[in-house]
Amino acid sequence: MALRLGRSQPEERMPRDGYRAVGVIERPRGLQGELKALPLTDFPERFEPGARVFIAGAARRVARVNWQKDRVYLFIEGVGDREAAEALRGELIEVPEDERPRAEDGFWYLDEIEGLRVVGVDGRELGAVREVLQTGANDVYIVDRGAERDLLIPAVRDVVVEIDPSAGVMRVDLPDGLLPPE
Repeated sequence: MALRLGRSQPEERMPRDGYRAVGVIERPRGLQGELKALPLTDFPERFEPGARVFIAGAARRVARVNWQKDRVYLFIEGVGDREAAEALRGELIEVPEDERPRAEDGFWYLDEIEGLRVVGVDGRELGAVREVLQTGANDVYIVDRGAERDLLIPAVRDVVVEIDPSAGVMRVDLPDGLLPPE
């Protein structure tokens, strides 16, 4: 039910206000300024030749791209040698927030899910989504319940009745036994 943004980005690196991270530069490759990057997006078109990205706060264009397994290798305009590429090691590749593609109906970005208040169909306040675990089969929402034990909610349509990021609320219909009695 939630779109992944790729692997989690390094905790110490957060995108600038108004931007979203779509990749992180791992290291240079070769002598011509090629960059090896870890994608943090489900939209590979972010890296197509001609795409505008921001690296270290500067607008750049992708000149050439090559994918190998789960990594993207980029030639960025203005990065023409190994030294210039090395200077970008660890930098986020960002795009403006307002250029983020709208997800299909029934899917949300992880940052739209995290922080939502979770309310049962009976109106009971259950806590707030602290984290989304991506397990492969389906996501699992970790709900912070304060002093009580965290609640793990499977992100399946039978359980998650409604997600309304604009209202900051997720409504759930929990199966018997998932929530300890009051």
